[in-house]
Amino acid sequence: MIKQTVRAASETDGLVSDMRQLAQAVVPGQTVDDPAYMERAISTRIATFLMVLLVTIIFATSALPDVGPTLAKVIQAHL
Repeated sequence: MIKQTVRAASETDGLVSDMRQLAQAVVPGQTVDDPAYMERAISTRIATFLMVLLVTIIFATSALPDVGPTLAKVIQAHL
């Protein structure tokens, strides 16, 4: 079991300074100024979208032979 300590109101200054030091110690993220990084990121997103689209088309077309005749029978029954 993890012991958690409760800080008194008098210790909040220390807590605030600890939080401030942690926030200032954070290294900024990678900048987007690098053209090679941007090209890789955009290419990856486009490739991912195209792969998802391809898988969706494959699953949709493989399901059509099963759905098509059944749908045709339902439509004919109601006409």
